[in-house]
Amino acid sequence: MEEIIITSYTDPVCVWCWATEPVLRALETRYPGMVTVRQVMGGLVRDMHDFEDADNHISGAQADLNTQVMSHWLQTAPRHRMPIQKAGFALFDEEHPSTYPQNIACKAAQLVSPKQADKFIRLLRLATFAQARQTASAAVQQELAVKAGINADAFTQALRDGSAEKAFKTDLGLVLATGVQAFPTFRVKSSRARQMMMRGYNTLADFERVFDALTDGTLRPLSSPPEEEVLRWLIDTRGPLCQEEVFQAFDFDSRMAADEWVSALVSKGDYQLQRIGDTYLIHLL
Repeated sequence: MEEIIITSYTDPVCVWCWATEPVLRALETRYPGMVTVRQVMGGLVRDMHDFEDADNHISGAQADLNTQVMSHWLQTAPRHRMPIQKAGFALFDEEHPSTYPQNIACKAAQLVSPKQADKFIRLLRLATFAQARQTASAAVQQELAVKAGINADAFTQALRDGSAEKAFKTDLGLVLATGVQAFPTFRVKSSRARQMMMRGYNTLADFERVFDALTDGTLRPLSSPPEEEVLRWLIDTRGPLCQEEVFQAFDFDSRMAADEWVSALVSKGDYQLQRIGDTYLIHLL
């Protein structure tokens, strides 16, 4: 069977990486056992004081960096439809000037618990974007590690003994060697060693076109009708799902149909909705 390995060059605090989470859910439900995603940490912000993103009007030299970052994030939201929590957002300050701590925490998760690492990375993104939490904090990171099913002592040890930081530096070397200049960037490789690079935000249709090119059309997606068992599996392996993730994970005719399906499940009492602006998270009780 034809298989695909996607190397995702990413950062847990990159808004377009957060935007890609629904696409990952779509790949997980339609290509089970056929597509594997490997995450490489890219280190978006080494130090806020020398960070510049002129295209999005973000400059670490200005005192209102958090305001600039939030403005950019909110501008992206209509395109990707993922929740962005503005209230309480204060990610960058003198004590927390970098996204490197979040990247290193992701490497700690990958080192000590590879099977739970993807859940941790997504929970870290969720806490950053949808909950406006200070995810550079070691205490927050440990809390999320436990929620992801990672042993807290092993996770903390990897942070303290330098092994997670060393692994992160290896990832930075891979990013540099690959020539990655923006996140996310994806290297998509087939089992026949054919590969293509995809840069920036890409939709499910974009990935499917690349799959077709690499496999001569032999890798076909499965249908993904809305099934509660699959929803539970996604929540268990990725954490509470966003509205857009539910919509893209299944073959709904419309977002209204997805919302009606979710509402019916919530009415049974096994799920709870958490409203975030115009969207929501669905939790399993």
